[in-house]
Amino acid sequence: MLMGCIALIPSTLWARDFGVLVLPIHQDKLTSSLLYEHLKVTDDFDTRGRADFSSNIVGAQFSYGLTDQVALAVKGGTLVDPKVDAQGSQWQSRAGYLYGIDLYNEIFPATPGWRPGLQLSGGVTGYQVPLDRTNVGGSWVAVDQKMAGVEYHGALLATFKAGPAEPYAGLRGYGSSTTWRDNQPLPGAPDAISGHAHGNLSIVAGLPVQLNKEVRFQVEGVFVTETLVTAGFTIASF
Repeated sequence: MLMGCIALIPSTLWARDFGVLVLPIHQDKLTSSLLYEHLKVTDDFDTRGRADFSSNIVGAQFSYGLTDQVALAVKGGTLVDPKVDAQGSQWQSRAGYLYGIDLYNEIFPATPGWRPGLQLSGGVTGYQVPLDRTNVGGSWVAVDQKMAGVEYHGALLATFKAGPAEPYAGLRGYGSSTTWRDNQPLPGAPDAISGHAHGNLSIVAGLPVQLNKEVRFQVEGVFVTETLVTAGFTIASF
């Protein structure tokens, strides 16, 4: 079954990430973020073509301030109804999951009056999505396949401060790899194939708004080679 899929779809799991790229950083303080994300990416599977992957993600991100400039964050979420479209066919799954860790470094903070700050971050994300059905020629067929991969990413962002709003913008770079495994391959077909990311650089823009000392609402978008739109609330334990 996997050999038939190779000719039709690349991958569904490059450039999978979750969370926001700017968090409040205070030494020995915790933050927790409850987030929703819509994700859409176009992927290459070796030289065999491209596929569009989309999913909604619901999850959480937790960070701890190691210093007033450096924080460590862990994150995890559930991919809800992920699907991939390629060359007239579609593959679906009811759910998948991802998890990751990031390091944030606020090189210098933004100050009022639109004097910018600078933040650097980097991390790694793992993800797994079982695929249980495919639509080929208008008919749904059950499959037993699984995709698992890892993404390495980094971002350099300019931050600003204007009253309760703290907008930011910058660049996000990433690279990734994945393995697509068929647990029931056809005779003579490989039981696993691998691929890589399509595109490695995106533009980031975000707008956190501080609602009070402990809570802020945040929306963030990542565009060009991937589309990630994230929104949620961050609660800081000050």
